[in-house]
Amino acid sequence: MPSPDSDRAPADVDWTRLDKTKFVVYGAGIFSSVTTVLFPLSVIKTRQMAIESAAPGLSGSAKMARQIWQADGLRGFYRGFGTIVFGAIPARGIYLTTLEAARSGSAKMAHRVTSSEAQAAGLSNFVAGATASCVTQTIVVPIDVISQRQMVAEGARSAASQGAPGSALGPNQRSGFKVISHILKTDGIFGLYRGFGASLFTFVPSSAVWWSAYGAYQKLVWREVERWGGPLESNVAQDSRGVEGRSQGKATAQVMAVQTSSALLSGLTAATLTNPLDVIKTRLQVAERKAGGAKPSFSAIARKLIADEGARGLLKGVAPRMASTALWGTCMVSAYEFLKRLCALPEPE
Repeated sequence: MPSPDSDRAPADVDWTRLDKTKFVVYGAGIFSSVTTVLFPLSVIKTRQMAIESAAPGLSGSAKMARQIWQADGLRGFYRGFGTIVFGAIPARGIYLTTLEAARSGSAKMAHRVTSSEAQAAGLSNFVAGATASCVTQTIVVPIDVISQRQMVAEGARSAASQGAPGSALGPNQRSGFKVISHILKTDGIFGLYRGFGASLFTFVPSSAVWWSAYGAYQKLVWREVERWGGPLESNVAQDSRGVEGRSQGKATAQVMAVQTSSALLSGLTAATLTNPLDVIKTRLQVAERKAGGAKPSFSAIARKLIADEGARGLLKGVAPRMASTALWGTCMVSAYEFLKRLCALPEPE
């Protein structure tokens, strides 16, 4: 039986051993495919969070999905999709590059702080996730503001049955270009960065929690794998050189199972802890500024939300958000780890 801190997880493919160009180009295609499959959950979540009259909980999510289908059909579940996909390509490239560079740099520091592999992995991933999220917010926030307004924009058929914070977002805000034009006309360039602080306050902790939980869960799960099933038959660092026969298949299956379960647990953890911040941020970014009125603020929206809807309002959209975060995280990590091994440079002789 291994000692508690042995945690002999398979070796990771370090940032210095990656073909960076291949990593970014292949990554754009792989992650865009994942986004296509999971995007409807983001639309349901955003509408449920932003529309004050939306019912909370799983029943509210199901009702919102029915309303979208009845109003716009399948197209309604992909409103804002183009904005997200095209905007996410540079954002994701910056995010993954920063993540890997920061993780590689913080690993040594983490091992100086603690001798536990699980704790070191959690700390290193926490720093890397926070840094990557912070750096990419300059691109992500305008994408969020534009796409969320497209998602929440009410069609003529559904305007009578739904309410939105501030004045309703009409059909003229379904097009990304029209949204940008409207924002620049009413709020100027800073309107595209509305909720920047709230986004930092939401996504930096969320990313940090996700990656730190993922690193820690992986170490803990590997510990249990070794405890109950014996040591891994072949080190995954050898994958780029090739492992012969059934040993390779078993090793790969173990790795995928551990990564998938760790990603699922990480997604559920991060989504639950940061949902209240996401609700307030979403409402702030889609709120219309009334003529002659004050700009919507994080604190004002938070106070109004709690006064009107109570603590339950802070958990609006948590079900689709948990599903989206857990599924996205699971698919993303599986694709991400596969991508790293696909783009690994040959080991120096």
